[in-house]
Amino acid sequence: MNQSMYQNMGWLYRRLVVPRILDKCKRIITVSEFELNNIVSKLDIPRERMAMIYNGYNEWFKPNKETDFTYQKYIDQSGYFFFLGNTDPKKNTERTLVAYAKYLERSDIKRKLLMADLDRNYLNDILLRNNIENIRKMIVMPGYIVNSDLPNIYNNAFAFLYPSLRESFGIPLLEAMACGTPVVTSNTSSMPEIGGPYAILVNPEDADEIANMMLKLETDDAFYRKQEEVGLQRAKLFSWKNTAEQLLQLYEDVYKEVVRSGK
Repeated sequence: MNQSMYQNMGWLYRRLVVPRILDKCKRIITVSEFELNNIVSKLDIPRERMAMIYNGYNEWFKPNKETDFTYQKYIDQSGYFFFLGNTDPKKNTERTLVAYAKYLERSDIKRKLLMADLDRNYLNDILLRNNIENIRKMIVMPGYIVNSDLPNIYNNAFAFLYPSLRESFGIPLLEAMACGTPVVTSNTSSMPEIGGPYAILVNPEDADEIANMMLKLETDDAFYRKQEEVGLQRAKLFSWKNTAEQLLQLYEDVYKEVVRSGK
């Protein structure tokens, strides 16, 4: 699969730069318990040198389903599935499309799929490889969606699909929940930690399981309403204000340690 320049630069930074600076760091900060444990295990970092501070989300991600029709710049009607993916294998784009094809086979409603910022040739290769070219007419690909339009995109989506194979945190998961939009996400890496005990968790390597949960949201109204509410409540636990306060406290603690030790 093709990798973007951004992805390649990130790979080089993590493998060439990070190992060289670790010994000079007073604290190593990461964004989830999952990633903290991963760093400790793989890089043999003493746990006492680690710090975990959750990310937040911008305050304009909030429920607003009736008075804003910005989404119509990208898709003609509300009630769609929304997927933010790219060519990075961890985003699980191919299996998501296979799951969507299975959903369409069984759904009476057959909701459209809005896919942001994905190359059309990449999409067509996936459809051809999996013999699901017939779903192409149900997929809307508007290209890049500006960040200021995303709250309305989330709000008017029926559900947000986020079945990544791996995420260190997953800010889009929070953004969707903060808008009151149910999220189908993975039972791997950090996503259960961020989504909380009532998140809709699926095996990201099982397209049937992803499709089944899409259908459950569509056919079980009580389940759908519950997911709207628990997502809103879960998102309230995260904010950039909390992130900044914890980061400031960590800096103060490290400064005091340096003053005491003289190093």
